[in-house]
Amino acid sequence: MLAFFLAALIVAAVPGPDNLFVLAQSATFGRRAGLCVVAGLCTGICFQTVLLVAGVSIIIVNSPSAFFVLQCAGAAYLLYLSFRSFQVRAASVSISKGLSLSPGDQYLRGIVMNLTNPKAVLFMLAFLPPAVNLKSSIDPSLQMVILGAEFILSVLIVFGLVVFFAGFFNDYLGKSPKAIRNMNWTSGVIFIILAVTLFFVK
Repeated sequence: MLAFFLAALIVAAVPGPDNLFVLAQSATFGRRAGLCVVAGLCTGICFQTVLLVAGVSIIIVNSPSAFFVLQCAGAAYLLYLSFRSFQVRAASVSISKGLSLSPGDQYLRGIVMNLTNPKAVLFMLAFLPPAVNLKSSIDPSLQMVILGAEFILSVLIVFGLVVFFAGFFNDYLGKSPKAIRNMNWTSGVIFIILAVTLFFVK
């Protein structure tokens, strides 16, 4: 369990769609928004664990059509976020109100981001089952649930650090309409890159 947790920390720290998404949202909207996104991503991991234990994940991976639909859904969502980001204009930003989404919206973004990410499905399938100890008296399904909980804890630690440090961008630039526009446009470019990379996942 300890070895798995240490490995999960390393995996969570490797740059990927989820932590880049957290970085962009935290820098643009602030730490609270970033934490809401992280909470949504962790909720998505809970769903991913349930799908894995239920055997749904292996069905998706073994079905080219289902996997392609998942890729398209993930790319479409990222392109939608990119479009929303590019709509921001400096002249339309109110310094008094800033640019923010409700905590619920940010939380939902995290959930959708995780569930429409085919890399997340592949990762859970490749990472959790091999860590199950078949000689243990604990049921394998329960072991995967425990491993999933460990992975969520590792994500909370690593992504929490990302939120904390990325929040400094918002602290210093969040009151400038031009800076807010530039951060949104940078996020838009990141979302487009992430959308394209989803189709390279095999």
